[in-house]
Amino acid sequence: MRAFELLNEDIKDLEKLTALGQFLIARANDKNATSELSVDAFISIANKMGIPLDLDSLQELVMKGEFQNVISDMNKERIKFKSEKQVADSGMPMDREQNVVSQMAKRALKSRK
Repeated sequence: MRAFELLNEDIKDLEKLTALGQFLIARANDKNATSELSVDAFISIANKMGIPLDLDSLQELVMKGEFQNVISDMNKERIKFKSEKQVADSGMPMDREQNVVSQMAKRALKSRK
């Protein structure tokens, strides 16, 4: 699936991916670690969230600047996310995205019971 199909199909998927990136940034910040993840792991998490994503689509979205406020660098193997300070400086609302991730986590916990 190409990036434009992903975007045309459901803009909420892009919001979920952004929220996922922001969640990973916040988690790394909490643990005083670098916010970096393998591309395969990121795609796997997205797929488990119900977002159809593959390497080509992810690269296309990054090249279009869809994640410019979240991803600082990406190659075929690793994604490096911006720091929480860099995200705050960009003016992106982290609270909204964190709420989306929080809601998804709560739903996942309920389904395990």
